[in-house]
Amino acid sequence: MKLSFKDLPQQELIARLLILALFIYSCVILMLSSGTFDTGDGVAHYLISRYSWQHHHLFIDDWGKPFFTMVSSPFAQFGLKGITIFNILCGLTASYFSYKIADKLNIPFPYLAIIFTFSAPIYFSVVNSGLTEPMFSMLLILSIWLILNERYYLSAIVFSFLPYVRAEVIYVAPIFMFYYVLKRKFIANFLLPVGTIAISIIGFFYYKRVFWLITENPYTHANSLVYGNVRGDLFSYIGEYHNITGVALTGLIATGLLWFAGGAYFKKTGNPTVETNNFLEEVLLVFGCFINILVGHTVVWAMGIFPTLGLLRYMAPLIPLAAIIALRGLQLINLIPDLLKMPTIKIIVAGGFALAVLYSPYRLWYKVPFELGQEDVVIKKATDWLKQTPNANKKIYYLAPYVTICMDIDPYNVQRRGELWSMDRKRPDKDMEQGSIMVWDSHYGANEGGMKLDTLLKNPNLALLQRFDPVVPFPVLGGMNYGIWIFQKK
Repeated sequence: MKLSFKDLPQQELIARLLILALFIYSCVILMLSSGTFDTGDGVAHYLISRYSWQHHHLFIDDWGKPFFTMVSSPFAQFGLKGITIFNILCGLTASYFSYKIADKLNIPFPYLAIIFTFSAPIYFSVVNSGLTEPMFSMLLILSIWLILNERYYLSAIVFSFLPYVRAEVIYVAPIFMFYYVLKRKFIANFLLPVGTIAISIIGFFYYKRVFWLITENPYTHANSLVYGNVRGDLFSYIGEYHNITGVALTGLIATGLLWFAGGAYFKKTGNPTVETNNFLEEVLLVFGCFINILVGHTVVWAMGIFPTLGLLRYMAPLIPLAAIIALRGLQLINLIPDLLKMPTIKIIVAGGFALAVLYSPYRLWYKVPFELGQEDVVIKKATDWLKQTPNANKKIYYLAPYVTICMDIDPYNVQRRGELWSMDRKRPDKDMEQGSIMVWDSHYGANEGGMKLDTLLKNPNLALLQRFDPVVPFPVLGGMNYGIWIFQKK
């Protein structure tokens, strides 16, 4: 028998209406946006998904994350907005399961987890892009929900595909393995390699090697280490709390962490307002994964253990977990009106925090609807000029992903596009066809491409056709002001 909306429990009805409202709102924002949140890796992931149907090896591109590519590719066929719809759906699904977990843990106002997740500033931004963080957060929170419903083996299988969505799995995998051992679900640990085995079999037919995931790992190559000597500090992420979770949600999370310290006590009180279920799962899987992702990224960034830029979006996978912790904080705050037998005050407090979180994305550096970024404006200006010249259909060498969007070319067609990092850095003209074009920018060309502008300007076989600078200069990685130089091989 199928349930209608009127047959649903009140909390479930509110949760589904919130999901529907946020989906409609997100689609309106998407249609009104002239840009996307991330035109670097976000566009690069989109392009891999978009052209995987034409170039099948992209399905197993390790940098692109094979499982993400396979699942998102149908949406990517509808363009950058198509893959954004995919991420919106991932974000809303993660928000919904965050609510389901809060409800399972017997936390009051569990449906607020949907607002807390989807409206966290960094989460709201990454769902409006082609980035992989929303899908990772969705699979992680789904794995936890399956455990809470005692579907241990299915949770392990879902979790096994996380390494092929994002690398943050290294921070949470030990927790899941330890939990399965504690619960004596040893078979679940043996199921964790399922995703690796499946992806390895698929890739074997292309690479003809069993261990291609190791030999083709892009992070072992020298050109992936361009950020290796860039470091942050131990407060790089915590100090950016207003840009990651926002002020209101951060306050609730900080309060909710007290539950981690006093949860055992609350469990024993017998007070129905603080009664909790699945205490072990909450401590290990919710609090544990949240803390491990935060601390792991902080240590790696501060100590320079792995090449990274310490981007704020790396915190997006922990947001659904943070929403549950924030609900615990709200529960503790509401103990005061609870003791005073003032239930109306509880509703006002919960509503106030919900409104504050909903508003938080509009107080940050990005504008909603999303506009073209500073670099994108220059790229569009340069490519608009290039398309009006006789050189528009010649082979183009570049690295900035947004050039592909503006030029509307297949970036994996070697007759149409060349990549800077495959060229001789001192004599790139040797790898260029006569009359071909190079679009060099001071972000990707200088860092990922490793090409110095002076080398290009002094090359007698390269002619500088045009230069483009932003109206207001701004620096990029490496300290140079952003700009684009367009060369042609004589």
